[in-house]
Amino acid sequence: MVEKILFSLENCTKCTQTKELLLNRDDVKIVTYPHEITDWSEEQLDEAKSHDVFEELQKTAPILWVDGEKKIGYLRIRKWLQDN
Repeated sequence: MVEKILFSLENCTKCTQTKELLLNRDDVKIVTYPHEITDWSEEQLDEAKSHDVFEELQKTAPILWVDGEKKIGYLRIRKWLQDN
């Protein structure tokens, strides 16, 4: 099974819009981290680093991770969802 994770941040308008697109999708795990990286737990840091999204999450969100491939930003994620 293909693993899909949406990495999002609290208080992020684009993240909220993206989560709304995923309301009826139970094949995508949604994780939401605090907006400030200094507030992330060790587990959150490890998860972001192990999925290679840590650097991008410092600059932008949301990020859809699909078996190692990253879709960064609301528009790209929306397009991916329409195509799949």
